[in-house]
Amino acid sequence: MKIYQLKSKNLYELKEMKTDGKYFQLEKHIQELIDKNINKIFNDLEFIKSEHVIDDLRIDTVAFDNERQSFVIIEYKNKQDESLIEQGISYYQVLQDKKSDFVLLYNKLKNKKFDVQDIKWDETRIIFISTKFSKYQRKASAFQGLPIELYEIKRFEQNIITLDRVGSIKPEHVSRKNNAQKTSSHVLTEYLEDDYLNGKYGNATLSDKSKIIWRDLKNKILDNFENLEFKQKKKYAGFYSTSDNSLICTMTSTKDTLTLDYSTTKTNFFTKNDFAKYTLKGHYGAGHYRSKIHNHDDIDNSIQYIKKVYDDKIQH
Repeated sequence: MKIYQLKSKNLYELKEMKTDGKYFQLEKHIQELIDKNINKIFNDLEFIKSEHVIDDLRIDTVAFDNERQSFVIIEYKNKQDESLIEQGISYYQVLQDKKSDFVLLYNKLKNKKFDVQDIKWDETRIIFISTKFSKYQRKASAFQGLPIELYEIKRFEQNIITLDRVGSIKPEHVSRKNNAQKTSSHVLTEYLEDDYLNGKYGNATLSDKSKIIWRDLKNKILDNFENLEFKQKKKYAGFYSTSDNSLICTMTSTKDTLTLDYSTTKTNFFTKNDFAKYTLKGHYGAGHYRSKIHNHDDIDNSIQYIKKVYDDKIQH
């Protein structure tokens, strides 16, 4: 990436600042920068603790996504690390195996009263921030199995810092218990949209009419917002920003009813109306507004509300 500064209608390229071939001399320098500004960089992330040790693993940063009610682990690199994917698997595994420990840590340091069931473990994320990723790690962004996000950080003249998402490993997984060994085994397999629509994840099978409305709503959202991607989860489907993985809205269903939840916790975000209704309880959209989608008029009507959330999170 090239960064330019405009002076008197002329562009001047800012030079990358490196020390011994590195953008940051120490990984700790990256960590201090992110930890101190975490909420400015990642929407709704709350810093919990740095250098947290659990199961012989030292985690650089533990954070909490208040809007998605999930834990996030952030790791920093100032050089190319070929073991990055394996490290991500280890962190993901310990988050799934030690759920109570992470909830206890959060409650203790932030004076909260969460229970394990209050956390949306489907939204667990592992974020790697590095000055460089290998071509193999970049290609890994197409692998559907682990909730890993890759961000490349660089430093330029005049204290300019850039942070670009270069790839993600889509976060779809299933957990099951191995009774023979009495240990948890987390199977890395994606949730399928057709399986959800056909009730294979414990939800009701959608009627043929509801399936048509579901797919039309999905396509309408993707057609109107090119920077969103669709991800099927076990209990819902979500639309996420391709730039920073912000959750914009989610879809859930019963046999004959589709529900669209808007991912904003801001009060009075929408003008009071009968379509996008405010509810006191948060939902899979990690927000307090929801709409019932019954027909194509409802689909068309929903776009204006999705756009407001989209603009607030991505265009802000």
